[in-house]
Amino acid sequence: MNPILNVAAKDVYEGIKTKRFIITLAVFVLAGMGMAYWTKSVLMNMQIEGVNTVNILRGSQISSVKYFLAILGMLIGADAINRETEEGTIKVTLSHPIYRDQFILGKFLGRAATLTVAFLLFAVASLASMLVVGIPPNMELLMTFVKPLPFFLLFSLVYLALGMLLSVLIKKPATAIIVAIILPIFIEFLYPTVVSIVVVIEAMHSSGLSQAALQDAISKVNLFLSVVPGYHLQNITNAIFYGVTSSQMTQGGVGMALSESYTAPPYFEALSLAWKNIVILAVMLLLPFAFMYVKFMRTDLR
Repeated sequence: MNPILNVAAKDVYEGIKTKRFIITLAVFVLAGMGMAYWTKSVLMNMQIEGVNTVNILRGSQISSVKYFLAILGMLIGADAINRETEEGTIKVTLSHPIYRDQFILGKFLGRAATLTVAFLLFAVASLASMLVVGIPPNMELLMTFVKPLPFFLLFSLVYLALGMLLSVLIKKPATAIIVAIILPIFIEFLYPTVVSIVVVIEAMHSSGLSQAALQDAISKVNLFLSVVPGYHLQNITNAIFYGVTSSQMTQGGVGMALSESYTAPPYFEALSLAWKNIVILAVMLLLPFAFMYVKFMRTDLR
């Protein structure tokens, strides 16, 4: 067998049977069930004319998928190298006829496969939970997972590459795992929240709540969020389902995404609207992977 595929297959087998993977997945499955109950409660009490409930459900599902993939991707990658270095198994592996670049590529492919399996299980559990609580998943909700699937995976690979970069930079697996939990929460939740609040407060201090000041503040927020992978994923999914990106939604008014007047455009036409976001996500994957690759090739594994 090809050495890269051999390493990948071994990594998938060992990754899926670990207690950490099982516990992490169980936590997110329970979170998905909780979100299903919360969504049902919100929908039962919501009486807003002109609001499409499918869009509300889709938004909650995409948001949960984003956080799930970000945290799980980082966790799966965070001990890819340092654990083997700590246990000494990496020296045994590299004593066989296999090069470092083949080893690191095999590790990445194996962890990517593990991440894909976890995502599919999470998607099935989320849809099943909705069915259990009395929200029948129709074809529209099923498409929430199917249509953006390549970009969910691309997004998850960004965080997997970041996690593997941590595994090369941080020698202790336990420390790397702690950072892997905190970092995606900061990137995807805390940083966007703080940026939005600070920019809005600054706009209110300088120009009040005029329309021009509000538009300028929105533009600044979009600029600062351009470093967040989830921001680009949101742009892509909105283009797929509504034919308009997130930045256009915010500039067009609050609640625009909930309007029934926005329908899904043809698939490739939607992708043409968000092609810049797709390219940026790809670059966000390549940069940490390149740093991780170079660092690993030069690392002393003793």
